[in-house]
Amino acid sequence: MGFSGRMSWFRERVERRLRGERGEHARPPENARADALRTLLALDETQLAFVEACVYAAADPLLHAPLVSLGGTDARRGLSLATYAALTGADHEVAALAAWLASDPLALRLGFLAPATEGLLPGSTPYVPAARLVTYLAGSDSTDASVARSGGTVDVPAALALDPAHAAIVDRLAAVLARAERTLVIVVGPRGVGRRTVAAAAAARQHRAVVAIDAARAAGEIEALVLALHREATLQGAIPLIGDANELATGEHTAERRRTLARAIDAADHTCIVTTTDPGFDCPVMRPIVRFELRAPDAQTRTGLWRSSLDGATVAPEVIEELAMRYPLGPGAIHAAARTALRETGEPLTRGDLVGGVRASVAERFGGLADRLDVTDRWDDVVLPPETLDQVNALVARVRHAYRVYEEWRFPRTTARGGGVAALFSGPPGTGKTLVAGIVARELDRDLFRVDLSRVVSKWVGETEKQLGELFDAAESSDALLLFDEADSLFAKRTEVKSSSDRYANLEVNYLLQRIETFHGVTILTTNLDASIDAALRRRLAAHIVFWPPDHDERVQLWRRFSTCGAPVTGTLELDELATEFPDMTGANIRNASLAAAFLAAGANEPISHELLVRAARSEYRAMGRVLGRK
Repeated sequence: MGFSGRMSWFRERVERRLRGERGEHARPPENARADALRTLLALDETQLAFVEACVYAAADPLLHAPLVSLGGTDARRGLSLATYAALTGADHEVAALAAWLASDPLALRLGFLAPATEGLLPGSTPYVPAARLVTYLAGSDSTDASVARSGGTVDVPAALALDPAHAAIVDRLAAVLARAERTLVIVVGPRGVGRRTVAAAAAARQHRAVVAIDAARAAGEIEALVLALHREATLQGAIPLIGDANELATGEHTAERRRTLARAIDAADHTCIVTTTDPGFDCPVMRPIVRFELRAPDAQTRTGLWRSSLDGATVAPEVIEELAMRYPLGPGAIHAAARTALRETGEPLTRGDLVGGVRASVAERFGGLADRLDVTDRWDDVVLPPETLDQVNALVARVRHAYRVYEEWRFPRTTARGGGVAALFSGPPGTGKTLVAGIVARELDRDLFRVDLSRVVSKWVGETEKQLGELFDAAESSDALLLFDEADSLFAKRTEVKSSSDRYANLEVNYLLQRIETFHGVTILTTNLDASIDAALRRRLAAHIVFWPPDHDERVQLWRRFSTCGAPVTGTLELDELATEFPDMTGANIRNASLAAAFLAAGANEPISHELLVRAARSEYRAMGRVLGRK
């Protein structure tokens, strides 16, 4: 009869007790779930009977009134030992249950049963079952709602491709999971590199699943969520995994949150896996810790992953090989990018379709810490001196031909740790630094992400470094160009430590210097105060390009470019006169003045004239704080 039959039997038992019948009754009907629960939670018959009674008291509305009659108003909150004693009449069983509950059993540690009211005598404390325990005994295999919202079961791809490094980690992790000893396994690596896939593949060797929560999507209290994960893993016989656990251990009360996380992990008697992007992540658990570090699969493996994820879709082979070389993604990220491209476009898939899928799947990894800029400017839109233009072209060539120079020609790298390129663009405001950064990104066919320093910099210790690490990881996996505008605010010279603020500021600069050195992508920093940039950063730069204010001839070109871009013009525009009369204008100022003149002309419903340009230029010059030579 199963769950409903056992619940009916229990209800009949309560009603007989109310009628004063104290004789023994037949055993409850068989229920395979109850027998399995006894094994999973190491319960004896008496303990199982009490756990089931708590479940029936919570699940059967017809029992509320009879139980209140037996146990008073507290029975509305749950089932206490006092009420259970009145129900069973077996004093020796209740005494044994009291001792069991006082011993902190697994059922209490994981929250399968929880006290509903604090401060009462132990015998009067009502106990309430977890909702998932009720559904489990009722025969449901649905994952706990809070766990499902934050993660769920991790699937192993049908055609899983592993490179030698990943395969070796799967073997070692499977050996750890096979041990009876409870362990904390920490898997370190950037998002999308395949941390969960490797864990699921190792668990599959033991014929077990992995059930996970994602800390980045977690809502609510840490301990309660981790305990819900443990309960689900216990009922499924699965391995629990806490994804990006470093997200649960940051913020105002970092040390306290780490201890809370560790306490929740230690509540379970089984091995637990956590993934993190932080190589230095520490969790003070009372159990052995094993660490594995994952990097992106090699290009050959990524090619196989792309082919299997595209599931026979028509794609040119050279496109797949280019994607595999360009984007150091893991199995999950490649699968998500391929699914996105297949959903949004038809066949045959083009290179643009698949690149769009990658962009859509990895954009969320920036977590709002950087904004993608749409680049529409071209070389024709910028006016630079020949020597500056030559430096910019050299920077593009350095990125575009790195493989030939370093691998084919065997030139030594400037740094042994990373293969990335960092450049500093310095100069006064309005000289085109950000504009040229966009053109460089366009030339290299890369997305341009501008870092939002207001969201990156945090007052909490370690939070800034964590968010910078996430930025660099996201940029590396998406082959994006990172732009740090006003970089002097982050990369300022380190100072003598006179206070804790100085020490933490220096730590942030130290971290940035190390991270740029190990970054495999392209970073451009812009500043108006290049003298304030730390000297150690200068030594790590592939290029330092200074953007000077335009000279007379360049200002003439800029006036011509911005004032004659398709708008109607009347009369002669004395551009040489404008360049002479307003010598301190940069390209941005000239653009602003030309745009203002265009709006004045549109408002008056007339063409742009020299007089309107002068009027708009004088207004811009005053806004710059400059003194006008004549009226």
